[in-house]
Amino acid sequence: MKNILLCFFLFLLLPACKKETVITTDNEPPLVNNVSVVKIENYVNRIFIDLLGREPLDAELAAETEALRSANLTQTARAALVEKLQTGTDFIEGDTSYLHAYHQQLYNSAKGRCLEGASNADIQDYIGGSSDPEVIEKLEEVKRSKADLQNGEITLAQMFGRMINNAVYDDINMNTFNFVRASFDNLLWRYPTDFEFAAGFAMVEDGEERTLFGQSGNSRADYTEIVINSREMYEGMIIWAYRQLLARNPTTAETVALFEDFYATDDFEKVQKTVMVTDEYAGFE
Repeated sequence: MKNILLCFFLFLLLPACKKETVITTDNEPPLVNNVSVVKIENYVNRIFIDLLGREPLDAELAAETEALRSANLTQTARAALVEKLQTGTDFIEGDTSYLHAYHQQLYNSAKGRCLEGASNADIQDYIGGSSDPEVIEKLEEVKRSKADLQNGEITLAQMFGRMINNAVYDDINMNTFNFVRASFDNLLWRYPTDFEFAAGFAMVEDGEERTLFGQSGNSRADYTEIVINSREMYEGMIIWAYRQLLARNPTTAETVALFEDFYATDDFEKVQKTVMVTDEYAGFE
């Protein structure tokens, strides 16, 4: 009888001693510096869109996300990804190369800023509708500006100069009054003062010798060269980078930190990289 009771007691205890199997679902990889994988993927996706105008392929997203995670999201690793997309020359199906796609995106963005996004086909229609060799050449220069920028034959400022000195821009802005105001707005992100407007207008409309930004000129070509080579033009391109990448203007301190080196080197890629490695841009704050 005692043995029977002992067996019965042990039988009651068995369920309590049995191991439980715990199944964890939706297991996420560990955080890196308190940043989730989803945020890192969003950062990679944003860089591709801003620099190349497209989202990364699945393989690109996985590889670049893992590279950043392995490097603990250091700014050096972030800069390496930005530089890769700006300068990579390996063949990429659909893009030719990252270098090619990057300059195509710059070209498209400049046309978006100045020419309301006119396509090359639109520009070609203007070429076909004109018999003026000078008008045709300026339009051809717009179309060539992507390749010329990529090959180092012109600067970004000179690309913008071509964007405002052609028949498409004239049709958008109609007359000299609008041309001077629009060119200041598009390139410098502000409207001209009364003095600047009067000097620019007289230069372009009447061919009068006037001084603007400390330089003299008496034609539309002179006006364009003066504006794109001014210090304010380089400040305007820094503003352009911040507006594109962070949807805000740079602070005075941010502009000062970038300006002198950019003015001396024309290295717009470095301006972009400086913004794109920040936690603000990455969304890691």
